[in-house]
Amino acid sequence: MSRLVAGEKIHLGQHQARILFSEEEIRDRVSAMGESLRRRWKSERPVFIGLLNGGFMFLADLIRSFGAPHEVDFLQVSRYDPRQRESSALRVMHDLRSIIRDRQVVLVEGIRAHGTKIEYVDRFLRLHGPRGIDYCAMIRPAGANLAVELNETGFAIDREFVVGYGLDHGEQYRNLAFISALELPREGGAAAGAEGVA
Repeated sequence: MSRLVAGEKIHLGQHQARILFSEEEIRDRVSAMGESLRRRWKSERPVFIGLLNGGFMFLADLIRSFGAPHEVDFLQVSRYDPRQRESSALRVMHDLRSIIRDRQVVLVEGIRAHGTKIEYVDRFLRLHGPRGIDYCAMIRPAGANLAVELNETGFAIDREFVVGYGLDHGEQYRNLAFISALELPREGGAAAGAEGVA
């Protein structure tokens, strides 16, 4: 695929999409976020925790940009029933393997969801007794749940359904190096990104 720029319209399978952030823009923004985290935590050997599935590509680039000693782990939570909106209706699908007690944690999200999942994640992590938690999201859509503060944000967007750079639609498009807004039929809803409702 040729070099794409923000605003360009493309075909993704059966869908139309609009480029929101190019590969170069993402690389520059992640580099700045990694540098910001390094200034704060380079002496702490933080534990970077990727929130699966949408955060894995962001995590990989972020730790390269961080460029100081660190550890990596992963966490995955899922709703027992997608219709449930209570945080208690979630379960841990992939648990931490690291001991984070008295450690600095950096939780890495592909997109900050609208629902209460992040509040559950925050309570779950704090039960493990970390010294502190920084929350980093690549995408912050309008209306995102900010009850848990974001310390680092890649890009703020309107309420759009976004794919690419780890974010999917029906497990497609995670591999894309750019982030685009997918044009979906109205009945498909106007949710901001597949990972926002996963």
